[in-house]
Amino acid sequence: VVSTQSTGNGYHRAIFLFCCRRGSCYKDGQQPIKALRSQIAADNPYYGLQDVPEGDADTNTIGVNKSFAKSHNGHMAICGVCGCRAPLKCSKCHQAAYCSKQHQRFDWQDHKHSCNPSKTNPSPSYLTKSTLLFREFDIMIEREKEREKENLTEEYLAKIKEQSSEYSTMTAADEESLTKQYGVDGDPVFTKFKERVSRDPQQVLRYARHDAPLWPTAANRCEVVPPCGVCGGERSFEVQFLPTLLYVLDVGKESDGVDWASIVVWTCRGDCEVEGYVEEFCWVQQYPAETKNK
Repeated sequence: VVSTQSTGNGYHRAIFLFCCRRGSCYKDGQQPIKALRSQIAADNPYYGLQDVPEGDADTNTIGVNKSFAKSHNGHMAICGVCGCRAPLKCSKCHQAAYCSKQHQRFDWQDHKHSCNPSKTNPSPSYLTKSTLLFREFDIMIEREKEREKENLTEEYLAKIKEQSSEYSTMTAADEESLTKQYGVDGDPVFTKFKERVSRDPQQVLRYARHDAPLWPTAANRCEVVPPCGVCGGERSFEVQFLPTLLYVLDVGKESDGVDWASIVVWTCRGDCEVEGYVEEFCWVQQYPAETKNK
């Protein structure tokens, strides 16, 4: 994310979110989730001040960014399990790359069927078979549509479902679960949430830095956000992940699958300078127990 609201230290910034797949780990208010922030200033040794064109970078057209272009033509070895930089390779075929011996052992049950010492010029790893990571998608970023308050009748909600291709993949059980978990009509917090989300039913996250999260329910909201662990300054809201993301990723349907009402991330308002990565504050909002038991 190129942040136009940054104070300078965080012009290029990335937020990495990690969470446990097991629903049982979220019981009793536990928060098995972590958000890491990494950033660099606009003037840095890695990225030029002008935008990099999509596709293979052209060293003849991007001027001061030539070192970046040269390093990114071709591909970097990444771990086939987690996607991190991979300095290790399979000692037999020298093709599969790993970040650690632990991930190499983890992948061996799959890799042993394709381990081929005679194959040359391996192609990059795209993490197509990793069982540790969620499915990977491109996310289209758009500004929220402006819409006057409408009467959310059954006919209007049916129209929303028709317009959303994601609903076509939901089973009747999925829709019943959504109805139970989101809340009930008459709850002002849920009503506000439903009105806003109905502007684009396919949205999976909301990015509104220094604004406020859109809570689906009044229960289990975060009341106190701790200060930045690096500079001690105030944290502000940055991004929120909606429960529709679970359906897009096709997770949460298992007997012990992960589930949430919302995941909210707050980051340092002052973009304090960091070396590498720093942990920020995130909160998993769970559905009220009474709606889960319905």
